[in-house]
Amino acid sequence: MIKFRYLLFFILITKAVGAQTPTAFSTSKPWAYWWWPGSAVTETGITHNLEAFAKAGFGGMHIIPIYGAKGYESKFQPYLSDGWNQKFAFVLKEAKRLHLGIDMTLGTGWPLGGPQIRKQDAAKSYKIELISLAPGQNWVPTPDIKAASVYVNKVFVEDLVSLKKASFQAGSEGAQVYVFKESLTNQQVKRAAPGAEGLVMDHFSKAAFTQYRESFVPLLKKSHAPLRALYNDSYEAYGANYTPDLFAEFQRMNGYDLRVYLDVMAKSKAESDAENAIWADYHRTLAHLLLTEFTQPFASWIKQMGFVSRDQAHGSPGNLLDLYAAVDIPETEFFGSKPFDIPGYRVDPDYDSVRFGIPDVRNLKLASSAANLTGKKLVSSETTTWLGNHFKVSLAQVKPVVDQVFIGGVNHIFYHGATYSPPEVAWPGWLFYASTNFNPQSHFWEALPELNRYVDNCQKMLQAHPTDADVLMYFPMEDIWHERNGKGKTHPLDLHANSRDWMKNTSFGHWSEHMQTKGYQVDYVSDLLMKGLQPTAKRTFRTASGAEYKMLLIPAPHFVSLETMELWAKWVKQGLPVYFLEHMPLQPNSFGLTDEQKDRWHAARETMVMRWVSDPINILERYRISRESIADQGISFIRKRSPQGARYFIANLSNRFSEGMVRLAKGTMDMELIDPMTGVKSVVHANKDKEFFLNLAPGQSLLVSQLALKSKVQVIGDKVISPIEPLGQVTVSFPDKQLKSLVLDDLDYWTRDSLTHDYWGKGTYAFDFELTAEQLPQAKILHLDQVRDWVRVKINGVDLGIIWSLPYQIQVPAGVLKTSNHIELTVTNVSANRIRKLDRDRVNWKNFYEINFVDIQYKPFDASSWEVTESGLQGNLYFSNR
Repeated sequence: MIKFRYLLFFILITKAVGAQTPTAFSTSKPWAYWWWPGSAVTETGITHNLEAFAKAGFGGMHIIPIYGAKGYESKFQPYLSDGWNQKFAFVLKEAKRLHLGIDMTLGTGWPLGGPQIRKQDAAKSYKIELISLAPGQNWVPTPDIKAASVYVNKVFVEDLVSLKKASFQAGSEGAQVYVFKESLTNQQVKRAAPGAEGLVMDHFSKAAFTQYRESFVPLLKKSHAPLRALYNDSYEAYGANYTPDLFAEFQRMNGYDLRVYLDVMAKSKAESDAENAIWADYHRTLAHLLLTEFTQPFASWIKQMGFVSRDQAHGSPGNLLDLYAAVDIPETEFFGSKPFDIPGYRVDPDYDSVRFGIPDVRNLKLASSAANLTGKKLVSSETTTWLGNHFKVSLAQVKPVVDQVFIGGVNHIFYHGATYSPPEVAWPGWLFYASTNFNPQSHFWEALPELNRYVDNCQKMLQAHPTDADVLMYFPMEDIWHERNGKGKTHPLDLHANSRDWMKNTSFGHWSEHMQTKGYQVDYVSDLLMKGLQPTAKRTFRTASGAEYKMLLIPAPHFVSLETMELWAKWVKQGLPVYFLEHMPLQPNSFGLTDEQKDRWHAARETMVMRWVSDPINILERYRISRESIADQGISFIRKRSPQGARYFIANLSNRFSEGMVRLAKGTMDMELIDPMTGVKSVVHANKDKEFFLNLAPGQSLLVSQLALKSKVQVIGDKVISPIEPLGQVTVSFPDKQLKSLVLDDLDYWTRDSLTHDYWGKGTYAFDFELTAEQLPQAKILHLDQVRDWVRVKINGVDLGIIWSLPYQIQVPAGVLKTSNHIELTVTNVSANRIRKLDRDRVNWKNFYEINFVDIQYKPFDASSWEVTESGLQGNLYFSNR
C-alpha cells in the first residue's frame, strides 16, 4: 500500500437514524452512481456487484432506481415496497462488511417526484391570456383564474381576483383583462423506477416537499451506517415557473404587486429596462423560493434524520452559488467531451458540442467556491457523463477529465456510472444509456483499479486541506436575470450548451478565465454569501470557516442591489480592496425601489468611483496576490493550504510544456514531488530564484508539497533517447488461440487483419531487442506511441505493470534490462468491435423500458454500421533516461 503523509481519510459515520455501530468507509476513493434497473436486484446479485466494486477500489456507491429490463418484470421490486426495503437493508449490511459507503437519491430517476405527489404538490406553470372587452361588456372570472388584471388605455385599474369580484363590466372606453391561470406542467419523473412513476414536485413549495418526504421516513428510520447521504439530482423541472405563493412572496420581497404588471409578463419579449427590471424581480423571487422552500428545507430535514445532504443545483433558475452553499456536499457535473490539447488524446467525433456544449472548469468552480466560502469539506462531481459513445471510451480519455475536475476544486469523484447487472445476464449485461460504463462488464474493468488508486491518492491530499484562493470574484446573477426576458421564461443555469449565455460569453466568463489563465486562484461569491464575510484588521475578507481573501473583484456589473452597493461602499470606506473591472455598476437591480432608495444607491456608487480599473494586473501586483507562473507554461493547478505550507495538485492538460524550469508562488527551496499514479516520491531543490527543474509530459500530473529538510541541488543532464528495434518480426498471439496468431514486420494494430474485426479481448505483441552497454544505464522509462487501449508490460519475464493513460510510458526498475531482451506487450482493446458484431447479428441485448438505449446523439443505439475500431499497438517504442 502506498503511504502518504496526510491525515486519515475515512469518514466515521457516528450518528444516523437507527445507527448501530460506527462504520468506516473511504471518501478519497472514487464513488459511482449505481443504477438499479427495475429494482430487480437479488441478494446474490447485490453481493456479486458490491464485492466487485470493493475489490476494484471503490469507496462507495450511490443507488438510483430506474426503469427496468424487459423480460424481468416478475423480479421488479416496486419502489419503497417491503421487498424493496428488504433489499436496501441487505445492501447496507453488505456495504458495511465491505467498507463501502452508500448514498441514495431521495426518489428514482430525476427530478424529485412520484406517486405521492398530489396535483396541489406538483410542478406548475402559468399562462396569461388577453381578453378584450367592448364598452359595457360584462365578464365573469372562472374559479381556476389566479389573477385577472384589468387595464383601460394600457393603465392598470384593478385585479378582480384579489378583490374577490364576481364580475366586471367595461366602461365607455372598453377594457383589456390579462387572465393569469395556473396549470400543471404534467412533467413525469424521468427514468422512473417501477412503483415510483408520478408527477414532478413543485420545488418552490415547502409544503410540497413536506408531503413528498414523508414516504421516506419509515425506510430512513430503519436505516443505518454506511448510508451516508440523500441526494437531489439536477433540477430539470421543465416549464416550472409558478407556485401558489408567488404573488405574496413577490410583493414581500420587491415592495409592489406583480399583478399590476401582467401586461409586461404577457409580452413575448421585454422591451425596456423597466420591463427587464420587473422580470428580474420575478426571477429573483423564484430563486428565493427555490432556496428557502426546497433546498434549505431539504438539507435541514436530512440533517434532522441523521444523514448528509448532497445536491446538484445546476439546471435550476436559482443562484447556483447560494443553492450549492445550502447543502453539506455540493455537487457539480462534467458532462460531455472536451478536446484536451494532449498528444494522442481522442475525442468522439459523434459528440455534438454545439448541442451539448464543452465542459468548462469555470462551471465546476461554482460548486467548489460555495464549499470554500462555507467550509464544506467535500465537493462532488458527476463525472464522465457522455464522455464518448458506448463501448468506445478508454481510461486514457477518463484521466484528463478527472484531472480537470480536480483543478475545478472537486475532491469527491462520482463516476457516471455503474449499472447493477445480474451475474447470470450475458455480456453486455444491463446498462444505463447516459454513462461511461464502470461496472464489471466494462471493457476497462481489469485496468480500473489503476485509475481508482490514482483518484484515491489525489483525493487524499485534496480532501485534507482547504483551497488557498486569494481573490473573490462577484458572480453577477442580476445581470443574467435582466436579459433575454419574455413570456413564461426562466433562466435555468445548466452546465451544458446553455452556459454559453450565462457564463462563457459574459464579462464574468471573460475575467474569470483571464484570472485562471494568468495563474490567479479565484473563488466566486454571490450577494448572499458576501453577507457572511467579515473585514479583518489586515484589510482582508474572512469567512465564517476561517478562510481569508485579499481582494474582491467585480467584473463589469450592470445591475446591483441597494444592499450590495451599500455593503461595497462600506468596505471601500474601510479601505478594503474592492475593485470594479471595466466599469462601475450602471443601474439598481429592482423596479420596486423608492426614490429615496435610488438616491441611496447612487450615493453609494459615488463613494466608489475611483475603484474601477480596465485591467486588474497592477492592483493584483500591488496587493501581492499570489500568481502561479506555471499557468504561462500551460500547466493547470489547484493550490491548497496546510500548517506545513502550500500543497499543489498540478496537471499538464496541454501540449505547451514537457520539461523545464518552473517556479511555484508559494514554493520553498525544497519540495517533494509525488507521482499519484505510482506513489513514487522525489525531492527537488530550487535555485536562488526559487526555480526547479520539472519533468511533466502532456497528460501527467503531480502532487507537490513543501519540505523542511535541505536537499541537494539538482543536476540536470541531457535527455537521452534509446530507440527499440525489434530483432526480426513481431508476433501477436491471442488467448486460447481464439484467433490465429499474426506475424508483423513492425508494430501495427492487429485490426489490419480483417479476421480480427469482431474481436474484443487481449492480444500479446512479443519480440526480442538489444541494448548496448552505453544505453542500459539510460534506459529508465519505456515509451509507447499508440495504445488501443491499455497494455500490460513484461520485459524478460518481469511484470512492470499496466500502461493505461497518456503519456503511454512506464518506469523500468533497475536490473530488469540486459543487453539481450524479450518484451511482451499484452493489449486489451475497447469492446466497440464486439458490440458491432452483436448488432450486425441482431442480438437483442437492448431490451429496456422507457428510453431503452440511445447513442451519444440520443438516437436509438445501433453499432452495426460502425467502422472497425483500431485495436492493439502502433508506432515506435523507445527508452529514455527521464
